[in-house]
Amino acid sequence: MPMPKEQFLNAMRFLAASVSVISAKDSSGKPYAMTASSVTSLTIDPPAILVCVNNGASIHDALVENANLCISILNKTQQEISNICSLKNMESRRFKNDFWDTSDTPFIKNAQSNIFCKVDETVAYHSHKIVIAKVLRAENADIFNTLMYADGGYLD
Repeated sequence: MPMPKEQFLNAMRFLAASVSVISAKDSSGKPYAMTASSVTSLTIDPPAILVCVNNGASIHDALVENANLCISILNKTQQEISNICSLKNMESRRFKNDFWDTSDTPFIKNAQSNIFCKVDETVAYHSHKIVIAKVLRAENADIFNTLMYADGGYLD
């Protein structure tokens, strides 16, 4: 008998994670962004990262092989942009603020870290796409002040 969905969701509430915003442009140059906690390092040599994206996310179709993306790891002062990028009804407002630099691959200014990547491979898995990306470069803040999420809310 498979595990009940609610039991799994309850267990995952105890898995604390940093909050990131994944951003990219599609082939026509339209920017997309989504909040994600399902981001993890994959390998150090070569530097690679893994991101899981729901098939229903607007950014889904922009994350194709060789596409550029940025993973902005948010700091504790950036809950507002996390919320904007996590709510479907706020999608039209995601880039209508001063949080972004959209001159090339979009990234959040003053993030804890901005990790610039190129999609190497994608794997379809039920309701999600697993995006494996090569890390091209990273820009990091000087001190640790990462926004964390667990048990249905941001941690202090």
